[in-house]
Amino acid sequence: MEWFSALPGIDELNTAEAFFEYFELEWDPTVVRAKRLHIMHEFHRRLVQVIDVPSSADNVDGQDPRDSACWSMAQHLLSESYRHFLQGNLAATSGLSIYQRHQPCFVPWSQLTEVLP
Repeated sequence: MEWFSALPGIDELNTAEAFFEYFELEWDPTVVRAKRLHIMHEFHRRLVQVIDVPSSADNVDGQDPRDSACWSMAQHLLSESYRHFLQGNLAATSGLSIYQRHQPCFVPWSQLTEVLP
């Protein structure tokens, strides 16, 4: 993910909304507010799958970062991650492990109130 970390200003982004603004994407604030963790997890999952972006497209000093292949690739991956969660059941579309459990976890009330040695 060195290609992603090399984008100018990327290390200063600290919210999902900041990523959407940086990559100039249209987004619904209510969707991002409700699904930010899922969207950003999916974005990260997609980023680590990209091994490298062609070096011939590296950003040159003084060049607008939006003109680089790295910026375009990251913009595309974030856009795809966002669209992934626009429709469908969150439990079915999320890659978070909490939704991937095979057996439901049930703890009876009596075990919650008991003090075990």
